[in-house]
Amino acid sequence: MDILAFQNAVDLVTELEKVGVVKQVEERVFPDGEVLIRLPETGPEVALVLRLYPSVNDNIIKLVLALDALSDIGVRKVVLLTPYFPYARQDRRFRTGEPISSKTILKLLANYPVFAIITLDLHKPYIAEYVPRITTRNIYPAVEFAERLKDVDIVLSPDFGSVYRAEAIAKILGVSYTYFEKYRDRDTGSITLVPRYDVNLKGKNVAIVDDILSTGGTLVDACKSARALGANKVYAAVTHCQLLRDAREKVRGCVDRLICTDSIPNEFAEVRTGPILRRELERLL
Repeated sequence: MDILAFQNAVDLVTELEKVGVVKQVEERVFPDGEVLIRLPETGPEVALVLRLYPSVNDNIIKLVLALDALSDIGVRKVVLLTPYFPYARQDRRFRTGEPISSKTILKLLANYPVFAIITLDLHKPYIAEYVPRITTRNIYPAVEFAERLKDVDIVLSPDFGSVYRAEAIAKILGVSYTYFEKYRDRDTGSITLVPRYDVNLKGKNVAIVDDILSTGGTLVDACKSARALGANKVYAAVTHCQLLRDAREKVRGCVDRLICTDSIPNEFAEVRTGPILRRELERLL
């Protein structure tokens, strides 16, 4: 299988060279902002690797152009490797008239010979079921996070929607887990996070886990609640660290250690996505 890599995925190439021949996709941006890509000569089966974040919209256009070109030259099977899958937070229709954006992107890819997608930690696992024709390998790096959280006594999710992540890491570590419930004071409007079950955090080392860290509000609220309940050390393990606006300063002011993957390049990235993508590609093949 030939592996075609975009320029923003060169850091993943070393791992992927263990699977097949890596060839570079040529890219060009015109003065008006339009993009052009040119594919190298390739065989009938291709792994296409690129980062879709940042510059999400531009990179999706590049991806569609590449898939259309591959289809035109007769490629029969494409495996897409992208560490972060964008538009996944819109996983359902929140208000009338809105699209389910994650489904929209998958339906777009289904127009081409995309056989499988390998990605990390979709916002909700059921997104993979929106387009059954495409095999979606959604990997949560629980083992990699657990290796870095060995002194943790309890794993916490900031809400119920992320509790399965806490459960996955807790089971590896052999510790308990729970999630926060949100309570709003009707008089003051202030929000308090309280663990769902009666757990004692006093003097404990805790880890807060989630899929995306954007502005840091959710993580910091959970961290402050854990400290108010007596937690000794507070760690955070987040798969996709966007770190927007003043998120770095807010998080540094609360957590003792932030552990991220490099699905989005950042200074807190301790977990490399290259080996994870490579292992899953080998299993798929």
